[in-house]
Amino acid sequence: RRSPTSTGCKEDQMKEVLELVDVEDEETTGEVNKTPDLSTLYMLQIMSKAIDISLAKELKNLLFGSSLCCFSEEWKIQSFTFSNIPQLKYGIVQKKGGPCGVLAAVQACVLQQLIFADTNRNKDTRCLQPSEAHRTKCLSLALADILWRAGGHEKALVALPSGRQQFTPTGKYKADGILETLILHSATRYEDLIVFLQQNIHQFEAGPYGCILLTVSVILSRSINLVRNDFDVLTNRLIGSHGYCTQELVNLLLTGKAVSNVFNNVIELDSGNGNITILKGITSRSDIGLLSLFEHYDVCQVGCYLKTPKYPIWLVCSESHFSVLFCLEKDLLSDWKTGRRFDLYYYDGLANQDEEIRLTVDMTQVCPENKENDLTPPLEHCIRTKWQGAVIDWNGTEPIL
Repeated sequence: RRSPTSTGCKEDQMKEVLELVDVEDEETTGEVNKTPDLSTLYMLQIMSKAIDISLAKELKNLLFGSSLCCFSEEWKIQSFTFSNIPQLKYGIVQKKGGPCGVLAAVQACVLQQLIFADTNRNKDTRCLQPSEAHRTKCLSLALADILWRAGGHEKALVALPSGRQQFTPTGKYKADGILETLILHSATRYEDLIVFLQQNIHQFEAGPYGCILLTVSVILSRSINLVRNDFDVLTNRLIGSHGYCTQELVNLLLTGKAVSNVFNNVIELDSGNGNITILKGITSRSDIGLLSLFEHYDVCQVGCYLKTPKYPIWLVCSESHFSVLFCLEKDLLSDWKTGRRFDLYYYDGLANQDEEIRLTVDMTQVCPENKENDLTPPLEHCIRTKWQGAVIDWNGTEPIL
């Protein structure tokens, strides 16, 4: 637990720190003139406590439906590690199937930082070739946004492993070597959260448990009770069969609420005998959007809060897998002229993608009605749930079937 060492204002503390430097020795002058690391100039206000068995049980029940379940190997080995391929330096690599919903959501938030944090970067592909330091910084900011949003913009919690058990597993609890070791660090200031994440980002980027740490952190930032109350059905869980992310977990990462549906607002169904069933959807326009193959097949309807997000970045839900579509032009969602013909970039961290995939979406032409035996890529079906009848050009890339 850390707290400020003095009651003086931050500026006075910074001034004192800066005045301690002695610059008379010529050999050290060069070093002294470097810009000071501002994160060291004030003490972080972070509260830390160890996890206990009751909280660990509640987490497992929320995640898996049972405290006797454990994270799969696919989850245990997954962190937010970036691609080494020059054209895809912005991309997070997925090692095996399973946690694609978490990875795609983080990927989308990283792209938001990379492309749109600097408003002068419109239409410039250089933002997709970040340095290692810059993409790591964007990962820190993306995780901070996800956790702060889940905490209602008032608080956030970061779960980090300590390397040793914090409680002795007993009763109906199966140890997995991760949850039992966690220390929970709480921040009530956004600036503290960012600095703390930057100091510990290697735990998420290099791992080995980055994906699990973020999932636990986002649940506890929202709180177990609120996450449970977000569900349509109290017995829902965040990780489904085969270790896949449920829609609830994806919605929690994107919107800060673990609601079960992708339509706008709340739908009340009269189930007879005076009983009303409440189905909860997305309550406001999301930063990041979602397009779903299920909508093409009339299984669900994605509301405009997700279909027309604040930034032109979408998770694509197709065949139980999540990937990412994005555009470099912020105006796409507000200017009809931009929306007549534009490029979308596609990234799938699991598919061993080794080249940039750029699709040109053309609304000035009309796509011919598909014949029954035509093989249309599922990604095109997803795109046309938003841009109906668009002609889509893969620009020489082999279409993904």
